[in-house]
Amino acid sequence: MSLPRAINWLPRIVMPLERCGVPGGLGLGRYNYPSARRALGNHAHENTLEICFLVKGRQSYELGGRLYRMQGGDVFFALPGEWHSTGGFPEEKGILYWLTVPVPRDRRGLLGLPAEQSEALLDALLTLNPRLFRGEWEMAGHLDAITRLYHQPPSPLNAFAITNRLGAFLWLVVQCGRASCTKSPSRSWLLSSLQRYIAEHLDEPLGVPQLAMQAGLSTSRFKAWFKEETGVPPGEYVMRARIEEAQRRLEQGAESVTEVAFDLGFSSSQYFATVFKRITGRTPTARRSPPGRQKK
Repeated sequence: MSLPRAINWLPRIVMPLERCGVPGGLGLGRYNYPSARRALGNHAHENTLEICFLVKGRQSYELGGRLYRMQGGDVFFALPGEWHSTGGFPEEKGILYWLTVPVPRDRRGLLGLPAEQSEALLDALLTLNPRLFRGEWEMAGHLDAITRLYHQPPSPLNAFAITNRLGAFLWLVVQCGRASCTKSPSRSWLLSSLQRYIAEHLDEPLGVPQLAMQAGLSTSRFKAWFKEETGVPPGEYVMRARIEEAQRRLEQGAESVTEVAFDLGFSSSQYFATVFKRITGRTPTARRSPPGRQKK
């Protein structure tokens, strides 16, 4: 069941779950941004896990000097005390959930579980090695259900339902994190091949039928497959790829904004500037290096 429109279109929600009777100090947040917001600064959560699930769009995080790029359906995971940020990149257009899970010293009391079960679940979470891995779409269903229940009048039954959804979500995080250790970190060969094709043809029209033919799939099957793999429709992915290439060229400073816009297939520099700001949160001129200061 999808979220009510009045909740779904809220740009940002912060939900302290103790208000609903859920023990342990867990907090759930959700954003649904129609355009990019400013970058998230470097921060850490003492004695608290943070788990992010990207429902739709793309997002970047930096942790331990490494940049992690999320696509729809990915999980990003920060252990207690680990400093992380969006690496100077904006909080992008899309839908993202984040869950904070306090970790008591004795590792007991999580979700009101018996001591042995609480310790086992927290131990499993704290020993996950990957910081970015592929999740399950069932996770979005659990998080949507918790958000819906949070906005209903508190009751013991609602607290019970939220607690069970949280347990199911955390169990999936453990299973998906462990599974990622036994799989190649790269996407499927077909997706990787298609991403290379797009990157090499950004100056050409890249319609869905052409990409579907390149992938060897029917148009309808291709659209469903591509969104499942990347979290965004093909057209949105191509647009973002063009904007990323535009950023690279503008930072080099050798071309004007108009030259970059037309070279990458935009119908006008005004339309290019509109799309650029929606995705990056900044104007093209703000990304362009002044003449004579090109990056090497």
